[in-house]
Formats: sequence, structure tokens, C-alpha cells
Amino acid sequence: MLRPILAGRCPCHILIILMLANSLTSQSVASEVKEPELDVRSNNNEELDRNYLATLIERFDALAAAAKKEEQEAEEMVASIPTEQIEEALRFGQQYVEEWKQLEQRIAKEDENRFMLQGTSDKNGGTLLSPAAKYSARFAFVRHNPAAMAQSKEAAVDYVARQYLSDRLAIPAGKIGSVSRLATSSNVTDRQAELPPLSPCDFNSKFRTVDGSCNSNYQPRYGQAGTIFQRLLDFNIYADNVARFRVSVNGQPLPSPRLISTTIVLNDTVPDPSVTLLTMQWGQFLDHDLTLTPTFTKSDGSAVECCSRAQIGRDLFPPPHPECAAIMVPTNDPKYNPDPSSASVTCMNFVRSTFGKDLSGNIPRTRQHVNALTHWIDGSNVYGSSASHAAALRDLSSFNGKLKVSFINGRQFLPPGPNCCPGGAGAVWPNVCTSTCFDAGDERVNEQPLLTVMHTIWVREHNRIADALYRVAPGQSSEFYYQQARRFVIAEMQHIIYNEYLPVMIGPELAAQVNSPEYYYLSHLNPAIFTEFSTAAFRMGHSQLRSFIRLFQSDGRRDDDQSFLLSNAFNEPQRILSRTFLDNSLRGMLQTPAQAVDHCFADDITSQLFKPAGQRLGFDLISLNIQRGRDHGLPPYVWMLYYLTGNYLQMSLPFTFDQLVPRIPLEVVSAMKNVYAYPRDIDLFVGGVSEKPLPKAVLGPTFASIFALQFVNLRRADRFFYSSNVGIDPNSLSRNQFAEIQKVSLAKIICDNSDGTITNIQPKAFRVPDNLLNKPVPCGNLPGIDFTKLLPL
Repeated sequence: MLRPILAGRCPCHILIILMLANSLTSQSVASEVKEPELDVRSNNNEELDRNYLATLIERFDALAAAAKKEEQEAEEMVASIPTEQIEEALRFGQQYVEEWKQLEQRIAKEDENRFMLQGTSDKNGGTLLSPAAKYSARFAFVRHNPAAMAQSKEAAVDYVARQYLSDRLAIPAGKIGSVSRLATSSNVTDRQAELPPLSPCDFNSKFRTVDGSCNSNYQPRYGQAGTIFQRLLDFNIYADNVARFRVSVNGQPLPSPRLISTTIVLNDTVPDPSVTLLTMQWGQFLDHDLTLTPTFTKSDGSAVECCSRAQIGRDLFPPPHPECAAIMVPTNDPKYNPDPSSASVTCMNFVRSTFGKDLSGNIPRTRQHVNALTHWIDGSNVYGSSASHAAALRDLSSFNGKLKVSFINGRQFLPPGPNCCPGGAGAVWPNVCTSTCFDAGDERVNEQPLLTVMHTIWVREHNRIADALYRVAPGQSSEFYYQQARRFVIAEMQHIIYNEYLPVMIGPELAAQVNSPEYYYLSHLNPAIFTEFSTAAFRMGHSQLRSFIRLFQSDGRRDDDQSFLLSNAFNEPQRILSRTFLDNSLRGMLQTPAQAVDHCFADDITSQLFKPAGQRLGFDLISLNIQRGRDHGLPPYVWMLYYLTGNYLQMSLPFTFDQLVPRIPLEVVSAMKNVYAYPRDIDLFVGGVSEKPLPKAVLGPTFASIFALQFVNLRRADRFFYSSNVGIDPNSLSRNQFAEIQKVSLAKIICDNSDGTITNIQPKAFRVPDNLLNKPVPCGNLPGIDFTKLLPL
């Protein structure tokens, strides 16, 4: 947490300076280096041990048990502190949050005065819309979530109180448990927000709740939207073991993420000749089913400005928001400041993520960040993660449970999105003011056109299944068809992920271990997404992006008119409305190789991410990934490497850069030497994407192992997982239903839901077409669901 000021010395300007300094960790001290205690023996075999995943699970189960024990010891520590000291500390924490609120009000007032002086008078929903707010409307990572911010402020009271006790009792803050629960006086706590509401559970229902609750009868909140992530490793992650950004082994601040990006990353194209671009797009679509971390915003939902010119600027913006952690851009940066003598960009906007409570309502020992989505693979990108959003996406006039769509020129599209007027022009739907944006289960649907295409395919799939179920089992309610169609769509998604996607990403051997029947359902397992997965490993897809998106016509010719540069298409979903765009883009994703996962990234995301129309520069996504990893307390790469030790990995913690070769190419290691002081400083995202891939896999061993742990945990923890208790549990799929789902492929779903010009397709959609191993076949030759065999429902 930001280090609180001393009692009796809390003028606002001092608070501002201290909050900013702590956010940027410019005066951070070295964290204690905790050496590993595992007894790991050398093994130089190059083949994947068939017990590899079992070994990892056992190892991380032991780490989780140790972390739980430390949590209990921290709670016992708090219980030994006199009540009057607890309440004194909490009053100090409450004072900090009150000053935080006052600072936000001051910023809002100064913004309003400044915009009024500039003659800005337009309003949106009664809220003054500043130039910066208009600008930030294009920036997709602005996630306004008042409930999550309220949770954060309540947690902040606790964290500041712990730091206060730490300073006075000489106890490390990370050793002190949650203190707010011990308050005996209501005026020393700030009950800003409770956990998301929990409705009564019906454990006899075969249908999931929309918000992810009531899956486990051990802990009904497991997987619920609005609850926190969990960690694989929870030490050496913050400088103060609570919230301050990790520092170098030598105690100095880590190098600027932008300097790391320009030193290590190459704007180059290295395609993976065996993997289609559809793999990248499926990964993004899946990510939007699993994770969405709100960041701090202003009270009106507009972006917090940490730099002098909104998103990229000259200097820090005064006064800074307490959760600002702007990325410093070197004055000699080759893209942002090609002329160092007149450097115009020295600051890139970055606002920290919201953080919250654990499932018991206590405040964790370290910042744990809020997931606005359900943690399950449950199609929340299609259906939403709240009852209100799910209801808004349904066609309530439908008698067979369909989702809402727009019919444009006879074709089904997503429904129009709300609040799309600012900056937009023209109405596509009658009487709807819009800049052509769509609504879907996940709010990021409009980020780039290929993502919008994938959303469209799956909304069509739901409606296709709903129609089919009505035909084979007429006479039921609309709710019945909706829930049954949703249930089968989720099963299709899970089948594709575990049987098509994972073998490509982590290799068939490791994927087979993830799918092993020995990993059965366990009600006590927490399904919460691992921070290491969401904030590092699953961002590997950014390396798969191509700069130029090639579309192909139905006769095989390139569609030069509609092919596009990614940097010119952010937040332009209207491209999909063209008569041929959807099918031509699908053909492009099916025929074009993805980029390899490595240290090479498209220029579109290293300096032009979400750039405003007509501008030359936007964000650097690599810098944002690195900074977000520090914000979320990711362990360094070499620590993660050590704990994932297996047959593919070296058996000791690397102490020199040269020990990373040949796992990481020599030229990348040389670049790392030029920017990091020590191997143990390397950020997890940087090290993970730089590794050479496993055999027959896209990912290197570290990220592949995190993937394996994540997806086996999601499977084991999910009572509704499509392959669990088949034919045994009345709430699970029947044997006939399971057999039909096993026929499903992404290729067949694309055939069934395209605009009709995709008539031939390779059976393995994530693999490039190959006349020997993956030869395109007529769509009619692919097996599909026989809906009569799904009966009885």
C-alpha cells in the first residue's frame, strides 16, 4: 500500500507527494530475498515426464498450504495486538482514505474549472465531458467499476493501518493480518462495500448462475464475478510485501517498462508456420470469458490522467491520483522522441488496478485484484457476468430463448451497444445514436474487428441451438430453451478449449495430462484465476498479433479492399457490417499463420495501441503489460521458473544471465543484460514470451506450465464441467449428450454460423491448412450435433 504519512503531518500537498512517490516506487527499499527451500534434483531428460503435471500440482498444493498457514499466523499476530492500538491504526487508515476522497474531489473540481475555461460545454448524461474523457473513450482498458473501487478503499484502510502498526511495533507489514475485523468501535472503520450479493443456491439445478456463484457447495462464492484472483506464488512480489512495486535485487527501482520494451522487443515478423491467426483470436475471446480487472477511474467513469496530456504527455499531471503509476518514457525513445533535443513524450498514462477482499470478507495480506467476470469457462463473454446484463442481452420477445440480435441486410449481428454516441457519427440502427458499436457479454467486444467477428459467431451459435432444441422438443418455456442452449454452448466452448486449443498451445503431451481422468471434480478447490496466468502467461497472445490483417475472398483471391492495418482498426467494429467482411475475415484467420510467441511484436501495439484517429502514436502494450505485472505483484521470471522446475527446466535458480541460455535465445539474453541489473529482476511477462517453445507447442515451458496448472484447476473445480460425472450425476450431461458434444469442432461452428460463403475448411481450425494432415474438406463432411440425440433434456 502507499506508505501513510506520520500522524499530525497530513497537509494535502504532502500527502500528494508521498502517494505519488510510493506509486512510482522511486524511493523503494530492497525487499528481502527469500531463497527457495524446495529439494529439487537434477534431471536432464528432454522428454516430458508423464508425471510432470502431477508433480506441479503437488508442489503448488504444498505452497498453497504453506501460504494458508502464514495467513493463519498473520491473523494470530493481529489477535495479540491490544485493541486500543488496533483502533488507533484504523483511525489513521480512515483518515488516509478520507484525504484520498478529498483529493479526488479536488481533481474533479479543477478538471471542471479547466474545461469550463476552455469553453467545453457539451454534456453526456449530465456529466461534463472533457477533451481527455473523449480521448480516453478509445482506450479500451479504462474499466469503470464503482463497486470494485469501493472495495479498494475499504481495503486501503486496512493496509494503511497495518503499515501504521508495522512502523510502531517493528513487525513486517506482511506478517500482520486483517485488522478491520477486530474493530470494536464502528467509527474507526470505513465499510465502503461488501462482497457481491449472494442469492440462495439451488444445488439441484443443472444450470449455472450467471454471476458464477453456487457452483461449489463447499464455498458458494467460488468463481463469483467481483471476487479476487488467487496466486501461485505469494512471496517476493511487492517491495513491502503488501503493495509497493517490486524493486531490483540491489534495492533500486526496476528499469522503466518502456526502456525494457525498446531494448528487448523487436518490431519484426516471425510467423509460426503451423498455427493459424485464429489461435490468437480465440485466445483473446477466451480471455474475455475469464478475466477483466477494473482500474481506478474518476467518479464519472472517465480516465484518470497521470500525464500532462491525457494518455501520453510531457510530465506527470499535478496533482496525481493516488493510484497513478505513470510509465516514464526515455527522452531518447526511438518512437516517442526521435529527436532527443525536443522530447515531447516522457510520460505514459498508467493507473493501478482495483483490489478487494477475500471470500470471507477479510482483507488479504497483499493486494489481491478484483475480477469483474466469473472465473469459470462459462461463456460469460456471450451471456454476461451479472443477471441484469444477461437479461439485457436476451430477446425477451423470443419464445425459444434466443439472444438479442440486429438484422442488417438479412444477416444476424450483435445488438447495438449502449452509450456509443461520444465521438461517433451516423446511426446504423433506426433511432439509435451510435458510432457503430455492439453489445455482448463482455464490454471489450468492440476493441478490434476480428474480436467482434468471434462474438458474432457465438451469438449466432446460441440462437442456432435454441432453434434446434425448439424443433426437437417443442412446447417448453423460453427460459427452458435459453438455459439449455446456454448449457450446450458452454460445453462446446470447453470441448474446443481442452481438445483443440490446449494441444496447440502447450503441446499434445501436456494437454493429455491436463485432460487425464485422474483429475476429477473436487468441491473444495478454488477456481479463481491465477494472477500469473491472467497478467503474464495469457498475455502471450499479444506476440501472436499480426500488423497487417489479410482477408480472402470466396474464390481464394486476396481481399485487398478490406484487408487492414491493426493500428487503424482499433474500436472500428463497423467494418463487420460490410457484406463480405465476416466470411472474408474468417478465411483470413484460417489461412494466415499467427506470429510466433517470442520477443517480436507488431509495431501496431508497441507504439500505436488505441491511437486516436489521425494521430501517429498511441500506447505501448508491452510497457503496459510489464507495469501491470508489477502492479499485480507478479513474481520475477526466475522465481516462477524455479518453482515450475521439471524435465524441461534447469534445476536451480539462475544467478547469472548466461544460465538462461539456451532456454532463451542468446540475443535476447544479451539484450536483457543491457537493461536488467540481475537475472532475478526480469519481469515474468518478458521472460515467459522469450522462451523457446516446447516440442509441438506454441509456448515455452514456463508459460505452458502456468497454462496447464490453470486449466487443470478450472476443470477440477467446476461442478458443471462438461466431462464431469457424465451419465452419473443427474445435473451432468447424459452419455448421449456428451457423445454429441465430442463431435463439435471450431471448424464446424464456423461453417454453421458464417454468412454462407465458407463451404470448405480445414478440420483443425487452429492449424494451417495442409493437404496431407489438415486438408480442407466440405463443411458438410464435418460431424455435427444430432439434436434428437440430446433428448431427454
